[in-house]
Amino acid sequence: MNMKTNKIIERNAELQEHLTKENKKYYGNLLVYIRVMSLIRDEKKSEEMLLEILEDILEGQAHGQSAEYYLGKNPKQVADNIIKELPINVIDTIKIIISSLGILCLLKLIPILVSFEEYIDIGNFLISGVYLVFLVIALLLFMGYCLYRYESKIMNIILSLFFGVGLVVFFLLSFQLNTGLQVRLSNNLGIFLILLALLIIFYLFNKTNEKQMWIPLIPPIVIYAIAGIIIRINFFRTIINTSDGRIGLAIVLIIGLLLQYLLMWFIYRKLNKND
Repeated sequence: MNMKTNKIIERNAELQEHLTKENKKYYGNLLVYIRVMSLIRDEKKSEEMLLEILEDILEGQAHGQSAEYYLGKNPKQVADNIIKELPINVIDTIKIIISSLGILCLLKLIPILVSFEEYIDIGNFLISGVYLVFLVIALLLFMGYCLYRYESKIMNIILSLFFGVGLVVFFLLSFQLNTGLQVRLSNNLGIFLILLALLIIFYLFNKTNEKQMWIPLIPPIVIYAIAGIIIRINFFRTIINTSDGRIGLAIVLIIGLLLQYLLMWFIYRKLNKND
């Protein structure tokens, strides 16, 4: 198969729309399990294998056979056997971790820049960013571990608790850790960094195949970016640097977060309907 990995993923998503509800749930769990439990394996070969399985399931479906009939009643064992056959690719894993760290740092940078502080703690920024990357990786692996061991409702509760505790630690790191490795941030440099971060984020959004997962992040990112630029323009800074101005800024930022959660809820509902 000579297709690039992203094209294979796109093709897979298109073909999944032809699955029956029962087969879609069966294959969806298998797909999630293989993807998250093969993080250090060759991504392209993993996606090629997943696409081949999907095509076989669709062929069986056309003849009245279910995915369970084709792959058996123990999909975890099937998935584990597939994962064992995939070659380890450490370089790709490192690339994914570095790119994820870059994306998360960009997402973390813009809210930091919505501040009247003249200095940024680079050490705090990097440490909390690295922690967040490994928290996400741990969450994915834990999700894969739970997928075939617990019912979906129990798994959601466990994952929510796991992620909640992880986020508490992240916020403690972000707000309490002081490394002393600080750089002064002028107004012009702050505006430049915000615009640069926006350009990179929207470039990545345009390139990704999972736009639906990014959409909830767009409103708060844009609102935070605009706020960060405004407070670095002297005319607006004078207005915002008052009691009423700070309250107004806080309200605008909260609206951005509410829009994010609202979009997440709509997407969650949509995914549940598809399932």
